[in-house]
Amino acid sequence: MADLMWGSPLDGRDPTTVGPYTVLRVLGQGGMGRVYLARGLGTRLYAVKVIRPHLADEDGFRARFVREASAARAVSGAFTAPVVEVSPSDAELLWMAVAFVAAPPLDTLVERAGVLPPAGVWWVAAGIAEALLSVHGAQLVHRDLKPANVLVTAEGPRVIDFGIAKALDAVGTASTHVMGTAGFMAPEHIRGAAGPASDVFALGAVMVFAATGHAPFTGPSAGDVLARTLYQPPDLNGLPGELADVVGRCLAKEPEARPTPSQVLEEFRHHRDRTDAPHAAASWLPAKALAVIEGFGSPPSTAPTAPLPPPATTRLITADLQQRTREAQALGAAGDVAAARDLCADLVRDHVRVLGADHPDTLFARDWHAFYTAEAGDVAAARDLYADLVRDRTRVLGPDHPDTLHVQNQHARYTGAAGDAAAARDLCADLVRDRTRVLGADDAQTLRARDWHARHTGAAGDVAAARDLCADLVRDHVRVLGADHPDTLFARDWHAFYTAEAGDVAAARDLYADLVRDRTRVLGPDHPDTLHVQNQHARYTAEAQAQ
Repeated sequence: MADLMWGSPLDGRDPTTVGPYTVLRVLGQGGMGRVYLARGLGTRLYAVKVIRPHLADEDGFRARFVREASAARAVSGAFTAPVVEVSPSDAELLWMAVAFVAAPPLDTLVERAGVLPPAGVWWVAAGIAEALLSVHGAQLVHRDLKPANVLVTAEGPRVIDFGIAKALDAVGTASTHVMGTAGFMAPEHIRGAAGPASDVFALGAVMVFAATGHAPFTGPSAGDVLARTLYQPPDLNGLPGELADVVGRCLAKEPEARPTPSQVLEEFRHHRDRTDAPHAAASWLPAKALAVIEGFGSPPSTAPTAPLPPPATTRLITADLQQRTREAQALGAAGDVAAARDLCADLVRDHVRVLGADHPDTLFARDWHAFYTAEAGDVAAARDLYADLVRDRTRVLGPDHPDTLHVQNQHARYTGAAGDAAAARDLCADLVRDRTRVLGADDAQTLRARDWHARHTGAAGDVAAARDLCADLVRDHVRVLGADHPDTLFARDWHAFYTAEAGDVAAARDLYADLVRDRTRVLGPDHPDTLHVQNQHARYTAEAQAQ
């Protein structure tokens, strides 16, 4: 059956029906839920997204979800996968059904066919811009435009997942998080104020990815990526010069400096008018990309009579392991860390069996298993798992490898979380030494190791030493990252705290007064971090008066 070529089989967790739809396969999953290939009452196929129960239980989420998803039905389907139906707010499962588009996401297309030429990037950008006109015309903001949410068909790109981000953002705001994908979020989006211009920023980021294979902002952690988005220029390495101007304007830090989707389309018109048969994808995309698109949407019964030999068994098994790894990460991101831990434990066992104990993917699976073990509450077990992983990565990859340094950091972190602050302090001291030697004193990872070293020093009881370490760290953060960088403000918070802990509450009061002023200016008066330092300032003001 053609239905069976997409996605993966159902398992015991999956429903067989959702509303009026018969569930056939699992198309994917992420932090908000699972997506199913389903058949309607007739023969038409749909992608049905089912929201995870813990999100649906958030106060007010059900009404917001139905309202926003229903509003998305007003968006034109020309360059989107249109929303067809939305569950009632009181349904046991919250879901939305969209037209199924048998096409590869842009990230898959680039992975399989390589980066697109400038003409292909323009073609994709124009389709996305046209979709954004319709999304914004419905008074919606996408909020999570990224390569995985752009399906590339022979008729043009289709933008998906535009009907739910605002409802999800409201849930995230309650827990001081903002919904979106690091590397594709505009500065104002990171600060909690996404608007139509934020989608244009994401369009520029998608263009960079299509042309280069990488996002314009990358880093070792999501926090690093967000900080670079806020304060550093984009990485346009590999971007063809003819795209640099439009991409640069889309990625402007200030929303008002970016073009509108209409202006992007006006610029595309000059390319379109110089192209023969501009309606045909073959006029824009290379043959390899067209082959990937055609192969993605063709059912097995229409395959050539002499197909290519199937991939090697090991390659299929490895692909399955990679898919299961993504599923584990999605479960963890959705909050089901115990299930993620157990799935990672199975993955470690199967990686050892298929690839061997020293294979990088096996070590990677062990890293995730240790992490979710900690997230599930057993930090002592995570500490021991990371100790073993430090030993094995040092042996296999060497002591200076970035992955070795990463698990050294995790070992120190969970040693402290397990209650042994002195041991964590000493492990962090070693990590500072090694990162300084390998990465340099001013690298962000070195500065972060120094931050943990100061905090574990304080937790071990030497608050005067922690105060002095934090003072040095504040100085170097200002020099390397700037006075307004979030990490600088964070280091100042710890310096003020340990100043108070060391007995000088008057000095701590004054440090917090300065920090209230600067966080209010940089983050805004209502940001949780601003409210925190206001509370600390009030606390130490009262203590100083009582002395």
